[in-house]
Formats: sequence, structure tokens, C-alpha cells
Amino acid sequence: MSLVMKVDPAHPEDKAMVLAAEVIQAGGVIVYPTETLYGIGANGWDGSAIAKVRAIKQREGHKPILVIVKDEQQLATLTTEISDEARLLMARFWPGPLTLVFKATKEVPDLLSHGSGTIGVRIPLSPLCHRLLSLCGCPLTSTSANLSGGPSLHAVKEIHLAIPRGVDLFLDAGVLPPTPPSTVVDVTVSPPRILRPGVVPLRALREALPGIQGGEASD
Repeated sequence: MSLVMKVDPAHPEDKAMVLAAEVIQAGGVIVYPTETLYGIGANGWDGSAIAKVRAIKQREGHKPILVIVKDEQQLATLTTEISDEARLLMARFWPGPLTLVFKATKEVPDLLSHGSGTIGVRIPLSPLCHRLLSLCGCPLTSTSANLSGGPSLHAVKEIHLAIPRGVDLFLDAGVLPPTPPSTVVDVTVSPPRILRPGVVPLRALREALPGIQGGEASD
């Protein structure tokens, strides 16, 4: 049976955070609040744990799984190719809801990159996420807590109904307000290209990097 613990995302208590980190380190799976949506979290270095996340989401095909990291030092374990344009976006929007797609190191599990040779990464703004990353000491998967292709879910009760099995621990921060997901930008190309519109507005991205390519995002 899954355990549910109430949390305050702005001021998370260590009891819940330590337990969540222990679950992650043991190869388990959690559902946790980010600054946008609830995410499904597992150790980004653990292929078996990532396989559990894919099974929980019923994710098929070659869509990669994004991760969050604590800092640039942890980012350096996932990629060694960071362009000047990427560093500009990092300086402007991190920590925050901007996911950057980098070329992955050979150590990145294939279940994360799924043959793409790339890895989507961001440093989150959420105090809860930052504390969790500090305790678990690894990149954390940050795919949305719903079934692949299904609607976004904003409360743990809804998520538990949609995903009744496979999650070891739910961190319940109440109902999260409807929010777009993180904006995704591919920085393996020059100029960088927007792959998914999201929270970060197109206007802000263009102010930071006028040559950025890609589709529309919310303003």
C-alpha cells in the first residue's frame, strides 16, 4: 500500500523529505509537488527505478524522461557539452521551470534518453524539490504524474485513482493550481529551439536570446 504524507512545499518538514529520499535511494518511486505540476520521482541513475516510472505512466515509444538536479555540479554528471547560449538561458531562468535538452554523457541510462542521446534537465525553484535533491544525492525524474496522453492531474487523490499501483510514497501538497508544464528548449542546436511551450513565456525567452527558434509559448 502506498504511503501518503502531507507536505508544505514552501517549508517542507525533514521527516517527509528524509523518508522520500530513502525511498528514492532504495529504488522506489514517489509522487511529489514541483512548482508546476505533481511529478513522478525516481533515481535518475537507476535503470530499474526508471523502468518502474515508465510502467506506471504506461509510457511507450521513444519519449525521453526529464530530470531535475540540485545544481550545475550535478548537471555536469549528465552532460559535458554546455554551449554559451545554454549558459545564458541557465543564468536567466534557473532555478525555475525551464527544461534544457543537452547531449547526454554515455553514463546516462538509456531508459532516460531512450536512444535520443540527449537528456532534459532543469534546476527547480521549489524549496521542497531542492531539499529532496540535496538529501537523495541524485538526479530525480520529473515526468508529470498522470498516464501518458492523459489529462494533467492537480491533486494526490486524483493521481492515486489514475495510478493505483506502483508508487511507494505520495507527498501531498494539496490541490496545485492549474499550471502549464515547464518550457522545454533544445540547446544541442544553435540557435536553440523551443520544443514545448510552457510556463516561461516566449517573450522572455526572446528577450534573453533573440535568435531562439520554435513555436509559440504563452505570454
